Amino acid sequence: MSHRLPSVRFALSLPLLASLLACSQSPSITSAVIDEAKVAKIQHTIAEQYPEADVALQQHILKVAVHAIDNMVFIEGGSYMMGDFGMPCEFDNIGLITWTPSDTKCASYVDNLRYGTINLHKVTLSNYSLSKFETTYDDMNAYRLAHQLPLINSKFNAKRLKRATPTKTWQEAKDYCTWLGDLTGYPFDLPTEAQWEYAARDRGKHIYYATNDGQVRKERSGRYVRDANDDRVWQDWLPEEWNYPHDIYENVGSWPPNPLGIYDLGNNATEWVNDWFSADYYANSPEQDPQGPATGTYKVQRGWQSDRPVVTTRSKGEDMDRYYPLYGFRCSLQQTTAL
Repeated sequence: MSHRLPSVRFALSLPLLASLLACSQSPSITSAVIDEAKVAKIQHTIAEQYPEADVALQQHILKVAVHAIDNMVFIEGGSYMMGDFGMPCEFDNIGLITWTPSDTKCASYVDNLRYGTINLHKVTLSNYSLSKFETTYDDMNAYRLAHQLPLINSKFNAKRLKRATPTKTWQEAKDYCTWLGDLTGYPFDLPTEAQWEYAARDRGKHIYYATNDGQVRKERSGRYVRDANDDRVWQDWLPEEWNYPHDIYENVGSWPPNPLGIYDLGNNATEWVNDWFSADYYANSPEQDPQGPATGTYKVQRGWQSDRPVVTTRSKGEDMDRYYPLYGFRCSLQQTTAL
């Protein structure tokens, strides 16, 4: 007599089934930096942490995590004088400024005395990496959907996917960067203030603006246009009927990067950094890899500050009651070796 084994049926929820199917396939996202095995490991981590997420969301999270790795710019550490290194009291009428040691009698901005930036001090940094782009709406959408949070500015969100995401609080920026670390196994975090300034000044050089050439042009003196090769180039003295480019409303990476290959340090959003704010910290900062005060009330923001020299000013960021486009951030990688 033959005996047939009883059949056993397993009932899998659709989200769990989708996660298992996703893990069984080769990653559809490729990286220019890490190999397929590492991408697959990140994919597996995402499936484990978010089993209720459908395949589309898991792929969105994977894309954001892998691109965050690919977008890291490795920066060799070194020493520089951090703070307001002074500027000429007069410069030409379109705002171009060149630093010379004998002509730096004026502070670059009046608030630098109030915010302590006037205390120039030596800083020595270890190697680190910094994202070439500010975090976008699309990036933050992956985080918020994964944590079942409402999308920011949902009415306009789909039109702003490539713009710098706004934040209400410093903690949102901190949580996003450390979330990338949890997914990838790399030490993602916000940059320190010293790291931010060192990168903005092209490894600590005496430049005033974090642009491709260290200068910024005032309104109506010109703008970037596309040449025959579709590259953005500066065109002086365009006709009055051309609109002035309000950079804050541009997609990230719309204008040329600084010499390190990092975009938007001098336009788009101001950016949260890791440090607590203290007006006297510059006068008491340690030289090696300063981390900011141990405690505080406010966090430091760096970046877009109208037409004032951007790399020698700082501001104290306060939690807001709504999402302001000026409150953005970018992540760093706190390790001394390149990926």
